[in-house]
Amino acid sequence: MASGFGGSAAADEAVATKAGESAVVPVSLAGRWVGRYYGYGRGKDAQDCGADGCGLTYDIVACKEGWCGITIKDDKSCGAVAVHLAADAKEGDAAFKGKLELAKGAAPYTVEAWYSADAETKAVQLHLLGDTGPELMLFRRSFPLEATFERAGDATCNIDKATS
Repeated sequence: MASGFGGSAAADEAVATKAGESAVVPVSLAGRWVGRYYGYGRGKDAQDCGADGCGLTYDIVACKEGWCGITIKDDKSCGAVAVHLAADAKEGDAAFKGKLELAKGAAPYTVEAWYSADAETKAVQLHLLGDTGPELMLFRRSFPLEATFERAGDATCNIDKATS
């Protein structure tokens, strides 16, 4: 897992990350990202979300804050903006800090996000690690949220289509 936290501004949509030490694979953060969330250290097959599973889908688009993730509802329509990510310039390329709201009225997660790409398969993953509270403390023993997403195409939602 690549964990170099750092960032690119939203204006620079074509960003790159190192996969391993030698290969650079271009990645665009803009697009549709599909994945699952689970408790940190639980594993991707853990089912704590009931019959509906722990699936999440966001259209990530450039916005005033840097990047915004618009929720894709079950009927494939655009929902509310639930992810806010800003570049973390002091940490290098391909990493971000922000907020994730899984449910309206619930405490938002403070998250750090980064992406990684496999140089051979070109598979790109976006990783989120988070906790409730005003800041993510990486020296804690556990984090209540870990999510892994894969890019599934271009975004169809935009900030104007997002509902509140």
